[in-house]
Parts: sequence; C-alpha cells; structure tokens
Amino acid sequence: MDPEQPNPLIRLFLNGTAVGFALSAVFVSGIWIMDVADIHTRSTNSDDAFLILFILWFFHGLLFGAVQISYQVWQIGRDGH
Repeated sequence: MDPEQPNPLIRLFLNGTAVGFALSAVFVSGIWIMDVADIHTRSTNSDDAFLILFILWFFHGLLFGAVQISYQVWQIGRDGH
C-alpha cells in the first residue's frame, strides 16, 4: 500500500459521510422550501432558525451517511449480481 494514499476503509468512510451530508443538505432544503410541518413558518418567527436548520442537517447527515456507508460495505461482499 502506498503510504501517500489514504487507507481504502478511511476513504470509503469519508466518501460515504460526504455523500450523506450532501443528501442531508438537499433533504433539509426540500423540507424548508416545501414548509413541511410549518418548519419554515415557525422558524422564521424564532431567533433560533439557524440552530433548527443545523440540527436537522447534522442528524439527517449522520443518518444518511451511515446508510451510505452500510450500503457500500454491503456492496463489497456481492459478486456483481
């Protein structure tokens, strides 16, 4: 293994995490734009709108990242079927 290249497992983890947080940003933007459960309306009247968006983005990013990583690990064991 080349010492300048990152470990493949670390690369897999970082790629899955990046994709998960990107999907989370799209998902939370959709929630915000479509005003699901009046989140946009309620948060514009609040001083903590940024905190609400950050918490939604962060925890959905963790969830989507974990799903991406587990799917990639699952695909490693398959024979190409």
